[in-house]
Amino acid sequence: MPRNPVPGPHNVQADAEPARLHCLLDEPDMQFTTSGRAAILLGLEALGLAPTDRVLVPSYHCPTMVSPALALGLPVGFYPIDASGRPSLEWLEQHAPADTRVLCAAHYFGLPLDLRPVKAWCEARGVLMLEDCAHAMFGQGPGGPVGALGDVVIASLPKFFAVQEGGLLRLRAPQHSAPPLRPAGAVAELKAWFDTLEISASHGRLGGWGLWARPLLAAKRAVRRAPAPAAVAAAAPEAFDPSGNYARIDMALSHRAPCRITLDTATRSARGRVTAQRRRHYQAMVAAVNGRRGVHPLFPELPAQAAPYVMPLWVDQPDPAYRSLRERGVPVSRWDWLWPGVPDMAGDQGKTWSHHVLQVHCHQDMTDEDRDWVIGSVLALCER
Repeated sequence: MPRNPVPGPHNVQADAEPARLHCLLDEPDMQFTTSGRAAILLGLEALGLAPTDRVLVPSYHCPTMVSPALALGLPVGFYPIDASGRPSLEWLEQHAPADTRVLCAAHYFGLPLDLRPVKAWCEARGVLMLEDCAHAMFGQGPGGPVGALGDVVIASLPKFFAVQEGGLLRLRAPQHSAPPLRPAGAVAELKAWFDTLEISASHGRLGGWGLWARPLLAAKRAVRRAPAPAAVAAAAPEAFDPSGNYARIDMALSHRAPCRITLDTATRSARGRVTAQRRRHYQAMVAAVNGRRGVHPLFPELPAQAAPYVMPLWVDQPDPAYRSLRERGVPVSRWDWLWPGVPDMAGDQGKTWSHHVLQVHCHQDMTDEDRDWVIGSVLALCER
């Protein structure tokens, strides 16, 4: 089954669902980048930080939230999060390093947080807030729409749309501007088109594209004498290597504009379908795991103005079940690859989540049968 949204003409068909939720794509002054990681890098570059300016990152993080700052030679620190996923203001008041210049705050799992208290803390101390909306392309919470408060706002396109690259960046202050990005170039554009067609074909979603796409794909495979790509990804390595590809920053790619097919797909996708399907899958998953032994939804109540990226599932004994799920191609993730040096901090939920919380994918191209298979697989291995 597809781990991520699947390319194809179905993405741009007439939207049967009204697009009710705020979307970052509609915000003014958004710049397209090649990834969320690139957006963080470009945003930090644009701030003109001194080499001693520290960037604070939450204890619960993906390594790509950390590596851009380190690639720029900036010191990085970590802060704890509370049970809602919000920065611990109590800890920040008492322990935030004096050289903190940027604080990264994330809307986890696509569930918008009220970041107004965090923004107030930052403003009182001359700290800039980087609002990480990688999980939250859509929605709004008590503090307003996602992306409304950050001095730097970043997002990730592949998490919500059927694209293979792409991010968003917005810089609030007029004195901060990202450098112009070089065009992708003809070779990259052509490769992006073929990659899109191959993924669509592997999942049987070419639809009306098939008449012209299948001969092109057949010709490409004949030239390369290579088989069509497998639909199931290989299992990830067990240990995190800070110097490995997952953490490495491609500076040239980060300063390149995304390909045209990325922009076209993201901006033309039927958003009502994206948000409605994700909400429906999330709520069905919550209903399926409620009351089961050894597991529970981390956030059983889906806010009315949220479009989830994943359904976060607490698992009492996640090992070795998680690796088995990955090997079987079940679309689940876990942020157990924390950056080395994350300290133990009083009241922190981040390290606990990194071990116990599985991110169960609930994207719009999952069928009901896909969803039921995913939850059945998770329960078969994780329920105690």
